[in-house]
Amino acid sequence: MDHHWDGYDSIGGSVPLDLVNTVSWRRDPARREDRLSDPARLSEWVVLVGAGSERLEISEAVLERVKAFRETLYRVLVSDPPDLTALRKPLIEAYRHASLPSSLPLRWVVPLDGGDALPHFLALATEDLLRSEALDRVRECEGPGCGWVFTDHTRNRSRRWCSSADCGNRARAKRHYAKTRV
Repeated sequence: MDHHWDGYDSIGGSVPLDLVNTVSWRRDPARREDRLSDPARLSEWVVLVGAGSERLEISEAVLERVKAFRETLYRVLVSDPPDLTALRKPLIEAYRHASLPSSLPLRWVVPLDGGDALPHFLALATEDLLRSEALDRVRECEGPGCGWVFTDHTRNRSRRWCSSADCGNRARAKRHYAKTRV
């Protein structure tokens, strides 16, 4: 199995959004690809997104928990109103494993000292995102079938694509083709 992340680009703008984006073509069943196909891939991803500096030993059970959490997070981000009840259990579990550093502002921390800590680390990172002001800038790519999410940092909130080189380019090519067919 090939373990390379071909042209991996952390487009989400935060670890939780990059986690959602480990599924390519989420809304197109024919092309859908889960990039977290095995524990080794998840371990590589942790380093790629800068969540940890070294690879973790990750069990199949942890991989399945992370993938289930990823799908919960995606549903929370794209549903209106969002169903937050599914986040309750992972967050309560995360707090059970978290510590409080003796400094302000108050912040719960889960050290990434092993694979078993990863679901708790991701749950707290997700809570940070869902409490932050950046939340109202989280968008889903408008590319048909894409399903990637990102934080729109443009001043006028005009970003529509996960990447202008990817879905944005496809949309431009499609418009151009339509014009030439008139």
